Amino acid sequence: MRTISKIAFSNDKRNRTRSVLIMTAICLTTMLLVIISTIGNGMIRLQKSQAASSYGSNYGLFIAADGTQLKEVERRAEISDIGIMCTEGILKGNENGGFVSMDETVRKMLPYNQEYVLKEGTYPEKAQEIAAGRAFFDAVGYHDVKVGDTVTLEYRSGMQSEYAPVEFTVSGILYDRDEYTIEASYVVFGSQDFYNERVAEGDRQYNIYFTLSDFANVSMNNVAPVIKEIADSCGIVQKNVIINDLYLQWVLQPSYEMIVVCGTLILGIVLFSVVVIYNIFQVGIAQKVQEYGKIKALGATRKQMKQLIFREGILLAVPSIPLGLLFGFLIAKVSFNWLVEQGNLVKSGIKNHQVPLFSLTIMLICIFVSFLTIVLALRKPMKIVSRISPIEATRYLDGSKTQKQGRRKGRKDVTVFSMAMANVTGNPKRTIATILTMGLSCVLFVIISNYVGNIDTEHEARIAINHGQFELQLDYSLNYDEAYPENNLDTILTDNPLNDSLIEEIKSIPGVTDVMAREIVSVNLNGTRFPAAIVSENDFDFMRQDGDIGSMDYDQAVKNGDIFFGWSAWMKQDGYAPGESIAFDFENGSGTYTYQGKIAGSFVSADTYLVIPEGVYRSMNPRGTAYGYLWVDCDKKDVASVEQSLNTLISNTSHIKMDTYHAQLQSAEYTSRMMKLGCYLFMAIVGLIGFMNLANTMIINITTKKQEYGVLQAVGMTNKQLNLSLQIQGLIFTVGTICVALAAGLPLGYALFSYAKHNGMFGMNVYHVPLIPILVMILLVGILQIVLSCVLSSNLKKETLVERIRYQG
Repeated sequence: MRTISKIAFSNDKRNRTRSVLIMTAICLTTMLLVIISTIGNGMIRLQKSQAASSYGSNYGLFIAADGTQLKEVERRAEISDIGIMCTEGILKGNENGGFVSMDETVRKMLPYNQEYVLKEGTYPEKAQEIAAGRAFFDAVGYHDVKVGDTVTLEYRSGMQSEYAPVEFTVSGILYDRDEYTIEASYVVFGSQDFYNERVAEGDRQYNIYFTLSDFANVSMNNVAPVIKEIADSCGIVQKNVIINDLYLQWVLQPSYEMIVVCGTLILGIVLFSVVVIYNIFQVGIAQKVQEYGKIKALGATRKQMKQLIFREGILLAVPSIPLGLLFGFLIAKVSFNWLVEQGNLVKSGIKNHQVPLFSLTIMLICIFVSFLTIVLALRKPMKIVSRISPIEATRYLDGSKTQKQGRRKGRKDVTVFSMAMANVTGNPKRTIATILTMGLSCVLFVIISNYVGNIDTEHEARIAINHGQFELQLDYSLNYDEAYPENNLDTILTDNPLNDSLIEEIKSIPGVTDVMAREIVSVNLNGTRFPAAIVSENDFDFMRQDGDIGSMDYDQAVKNGDIFFGWSAWMKQDGYAPGESIAFDFENGSGTYTYQGKIAGSFVSADTYLVIPEGVYRSMNPRGTAYGYLWVDCDKKDVASVEQSLNTLISNTSHIKMDTYHAQLQSAEYTSRMMKLGCYLFMAIVGLIGFMNLANTMIINITTKKQEYGVLQAVGMTNKQLNLSLQIQGLIFTVGTICVALAAGLPLGYALFSYAKHNGMFGMNVYHVPLIPILVMILLVGILQIVLSCVLSSNLKKETLVERIRYQG
């Protein structure tokens, strides 16, 4: 065994060029594995962290529970953490806000909000203590409040009681929101003792925030029944159960999309690397058949011959994989942090999340996959070497069996081109394998370029902001909010802040050139509330995509009185199909109406659950207006001043959110840059792995023909002709690689673009051949080939003619 290891080490040491190429390929492969898996894991962790910040970290909420129900919940073994929040009552001047007591557990569970964070002082603990932001104290007439000050506020415990003055001690000052503040809507903290003093024990109600323990053994498939069963056993009615679905989707089920993407990339890298490493080993074995035959003649068994090749590969992997792990993790860490920082320029809040990137499990998996790649690559070379016959090995000459094929054909006139072609065609299998391996990496580049090179950021921004430079949209709860019905669309529409008066104020802003509107209604479909947009024919045509389902004819839909689904995925998930009948009630703030008709078709993706043609909506003679969107346009030079005026205009208006075209364009351009950077860097490393195979093939071609080159130069071949011969060989490989890349890459790339556009993927609009990326690829492949040929020619010329003529392989 020790002898086999020594021979393997000696072979690796003697075949330095092959060893360096294989080690580089292994190192690059491991780097890619670590980069992809680490960044993918980091993204999943970041999204989970953001999910808690956006939606809260509680599994659910039981509202309006009494003391008995609270005790029952606390007894349940399935529940791990419990937080209690109580509504203290109403403070005059803050009727639309909240005066609550909440314990530390609730504060940790709630989504990150500056209103809940202390700027100074402590949260209330004693009965008469209070904490709020300075904006609240200013609103009730107390300016420059400090911790420890005493304030007198008008308080009542409920709608049935009258206001009475109550003296409070300020225990803490909260941060105020940086965004627009709803008029007279502030979060004020009181203590649990104050609530217990003011509310009789039998009348007390608690909002119970909770998480489930591992003992509950829940998944996304069964979490809702488990929570509802707990509620039933505690005597809590179902309408008082709220499940935090958006958070649980991240916590209880993995990010399948990210896992599939990373897994597919890793599988592709493994297969590609197996081919490259195999080809390098295979060429080396072909060169050393006689040597392996001698070892076999000395008594080595088949098993030992396999172990010899296996150990040659493993010895090269041992230093390569740790280097790949180190460099891969460093690159992944820098890239991930840069991505997060860049994302922070577009979307605030990300920088607050520090997720750990290092994962021992992922590193171990990468090590395993790297070794597995090497083992797969060595399987065939191991079999070939184990089957070598000592007698056949002595007759073997660079893959040619002279006894079967006869003598090599000579030429009357020998030219530089004919010499180059003779070297390239001397081993057609090796040449084809090299061209296909290099071509495969270039095919992947062309395919990916057909996607990232066709990203239309302006189109993507226009999907978000359909018209103009600014969008004012109703800010309502996407899920029907039972705890706070004032956040629901049907309630907001009854006193719609997007009204004709606001439109007139917007039109009076200097620089505004146009204001466009779209109406929206609240649909009650089988007891579930959904938004439905009322769209004109122009907007309908703009929303169309290749993947739309059914008859998407606007005029025909108006004639037949049909409607559309906004998302085809929702339509299928909820059991509907084009041509089926549908009936629902809807509210527009001025009345309730009933629709009965058919589903004409469905968009791939729209802003709302349902889309109602404007003609169909008007045929029902609705009263009033129900604006859900306002788009404001202006000249580019006036964007900054108009944006400031709009922010001022809506600063004291509730349930309006504003978005801008330039922000969406910036976000789309950022996403596009990240996708291009990631894809092209990935392809650059893959291309380098493939280039190792090209380098190995050309090196072997030169090494095995070193004696011939020496003889030719001895009879008059010049260095210039030698250089030209090597350049022609490299050019043949380059042309073959480019032909393979274009022949396979362009049709496959167009198919990827069509699929992406059909499914509404990011930025897909109009197809064009990505000429610039392809030309850059051709240029880089050409430069690498020229550099390689020059280096090989220079190394060859360092040896004397006598040394080359005496070379025996």
